[in-house]
Formats: sequence, structure tokens, C-alpha cells
Amino acid sequence: MSDSPNSAFDVKIAHSVAEVGQAEWDALSGDRPFQSYRWYAYGERCMADCPPFYILLTLNNMAVARGTFWLVRDEPLPINPPLRTLAQAVFRHWPLLICRSPLAGLSGLILPDPPLRDEALNLIAQTVLKELHRLHGSFLIFDYLTPAQTAWPGWPRGFSTMAISDPSTRMAVEWDSFAAYLAAGNKKDRQHYKRSLRQAEKLGIQVTRHASVADMDAALMLIHNVEKKHDSAPNPWAHGMLENIQMVDGTFLEAHINERLVGCGIVLHDNGAQLATALGLAEDVPYVYFQLVYASLQEAFEKKVRLLRWGSGAYEVKRRLGFEVEENNYIIICGRNRIFRLVASQTSSM
Repeated sequence: MSDSPNSAFDVKIAHSVAEVGQAEWDALSGDRPFQSYRWYAYGERCMADCPPFYILLTLNNMAVARGTFWLVRDEPLPINPPLRTLAQAVFRHWPLLICRSPLAGLSGLILPDPPLRDEALNLIAQTVLKELHRLHGSFLIFDYLTPAQTAWPGWPRGFSTMAISDPSTRMAVEWDSFAAYLAAGNKKDRQHYKRSLRQAEKLGIQVTRHASVADMDAALMLIHNVEKKHDSAPNPWAHGMLENIQMVDGTFLEAHINERLVGCGIVLHDNGAQLATALGLAEDVPYVYFQLVYASLQEAFEKKVRLLRWGSGAYEVKRRLGFEVEENNYIIICGRNRIFRLVASQTSSM
């Protein structure tokens, strides 16, 4: 029950989707991509080192709002390596409590429409702040928000807003097939597709699709190559994501030259949407990236998905392919105590 006698909502706390049950969870998720019971079960398996804390608000015995939080000690922060090393040392002792859909680059907030939205948001935030104190965490973070969401009146006092990472990309699927998609593009893009195929054939690059990962070490090495190239922090959950792709109808893409693995990636599915992630590339082989891109597009059309999500980066390439940039790279942050709140305030004003 809610601690506030004036609240319209009752509060339910859970520490796994199994405690909630699939019917209740999915009734609230609806058709939202990467918010389903199955997706969260996958997230819990892959992020086993990050205990979840779920807040559900009910009204007349029906779930109408949700905030999903993860206790994270090894967040791959998008900041320069020396500062990242220092921050991660702090967070190992005083972890972050982050509101997100696991592994998807999406918010973990589901709220009712106004006029109930702001009360629901405030109650979720106040409830989870108590949990942050109980766990001796450092910061409470609501990430993957849009500017409009950060301006909602329901945020409690003491919360700061900042842009912290590059925005994600997405594309609504409007074509019946990969061939129709190519035909709808311009001549230059079709020529690029044919040229990249010819060059890949000359190099002997072959892309195949699989339901599991045969050589985990080789795949992780290529993924880490890409992370190092972009000075990104290693994804601590990459192994789990690769190992458990069958939980979300995932496909592992492999690019080979003879027996050598020169590229890889995974495409994951939920509620009619596809997420491409965990890109891995050899440093010395060109044209692999585009072969993986086209293979993931073919997978999407074959599975009749309605939305593609490809994360951040390579914006010019993605725009040519038909993707648009989302303004979901904002966070709301609050520190547990005066020192952490001062750090959050100073960082947001930089």
C-alpha cells in the first residue's frame, strides 16, 4: 500500500518479474517494445549482477504505472577513460540505482496520462529514493528521457537534468520486403548496396545467421575491438546477452572469411520491434559492417517487425538507411546525500 494517505494509488514492490506474474506485467506493458515480461526475464538473466527493484502503482486493483530500477555497480559510462575509472571505483562501493528497460536503451517508466501522470511520477520517485538510502547507493538516475519528459511537473525537488550520451536511432518499417525497401530508396543508395556486395564477395566475406553463439571468446574479442576503437567502456553484460539470445527470439550474425570470424552482431526482438546491438568487427577487414547491416535489415523484414532500433553512433550512415535520431539522451539525477546531490548539481550545470 502507499505510504501517502492522500495518494490515489496503491504501491506494490517486486524484485523480479516472476513476483509480478506475466499477465499483470504484460497488461501494463501493452505493445510497447522492450517492455514485456519476456524481455525483462532476459534482462534479469543477463544482468544477474544488478538486482532489480520494481515499483508498480495500482488503481482500483489494476496496475496503471511502473518504474523499473537496477542496482548497478559497473555502469559503462560514456565519459573519458580516466574519469570513468574513478567513477566506477566510487560506484563499486556506492552503486547507482537506474530506471531503465534492461539492455534496450529505453526508459523504465510507464505512466498514466494526465492528470494522474505527475502524481504517479512523484510517488515512484519518492518511493525509490527511500530504496536508494536503504541500499547506501550514490545516485538515483532516470535515463533515456526526452526533453519533454524531463520537464514534467511531477519530478520532486532536488533532481537535476543533463544530457549524458549520444541519442539513439530508430526506423518505422513501412515496406513489405527488403527488396521493396531498397526500391524505395534513391539510386545512390542502391548503387552503394550493390557495390558493397561486390567488394564483400571479392574479399570472401560471408554472413550467416544462427540461433546461438558457437565461439563466445572470438565474438567477445571483436565486440571489444569496437569498444576500444571508440574509447567506450566494455559492456559488462555482453556475455550474458550473447549467451541467452534464444530467450528473446534473437539471432547471432556471423561474418566469416573462410574459417576466420571477422564480424558479428545480435538482433533481438520484442513486441514487434528489433534491436541490433553487440557489434563486433575485425580491425583489418573493410565492408563487414555493411554486410551485417544489410543482414539485420533482411532479418527484420522476414520477421515482419514494425520498428527497428539501432542505438547511437554512425548517424550519417543510419540517416542514409532511413533511420531518425531520437532525443532520448537526457537523464534526471538525484544524489542520496548532500555531497552526492552537490556533485549531481555541479555536473548538470557544466
